[in-house]
Amino acid sequence: MRYDSYYDLRLATDELIFIKWYKAANDQTRPEADYIDDLRQRITTSPHSLYFLSDLRQGRIVDVGILQRLGSLTRHQNYGGGSAFSEDVISSMFVGVFSKFADAKKGSSVFYKTIDQALAYLEALKPGVTRNVNWESFIASFEE
Repeated sequence: MRYDSYYDLRLATDELIFIKWYKAANDQTRPEADYIDDLRQRITTSPHSLYFLSDLRQGRIVDVGILQRLGSLTRHQNYGGGSAFSEDVISSMFVGVFSKFADAKKGSSVFYKTIDQALAYLEALKPGVTRNVNWESFIASFEE
């Protein structure tokens, strides 16, 4: 089953993966488990640390068990860090749940209202990780 109607996952740079959620999964379709497996595979096989930027303006993970599994990925040696952005209060709550399961050094204070704030957080983790990307064009490419 293809889950691209729920989320899209693309490399913005060699070290930065951008995740766009389009909607939350329902009880009949559970793309989150495959999503976690995909992330785990990418992190495990990467020759360097990976960073993540999640656009949660339209969708999000809402399954607490999946959020727990996602949080455990932050303990992997190749997980560099991540941030998420949205003005949606529900997304904020679920990122808070994720933070409870995440490595305290890599999973707290990761939710922001704007992409600029989320990018600034990633830059503080690793200077240069978000540079050399035309973010306006990159984000627009998800709408095509």
